[in-house]
Amino acid sequence: MGVSLFKRSEPTVTPVPGGIYQRTIFNTVETAQVLAVTEDGFPLPHVRYIARNDMLDGPEPSGRRLNPAAVRTLSVDSFNRLFGNTRTR
Repeated sequence: MGVSLFKRSEPTVTPVPGGIYQRTIFNTVETAQVLAVTEDGFPLPHVRYIARNDMLDGPEPSGRRLNPAAVRTLSVDSFNRLFGNTRTR
């Protein structure tokens, strides 16, 4: 019988393109809209998303921001740690 020093991780749920995810930080809501889940140029799957912060951008989206600087990229695991596995819409 062997002993493993590695913790088994929970199965990773891949975010859905077009999905909206939210988290609350410092009394404000940050909303992420997933654009794509890709492996282009990375060894692991990554999420490309646009983030909105209610305090900085206002509570209601005034349309999708197409500014290329607004697009962020995180690994699927990092995205799930920040926004969780639950979709809001």
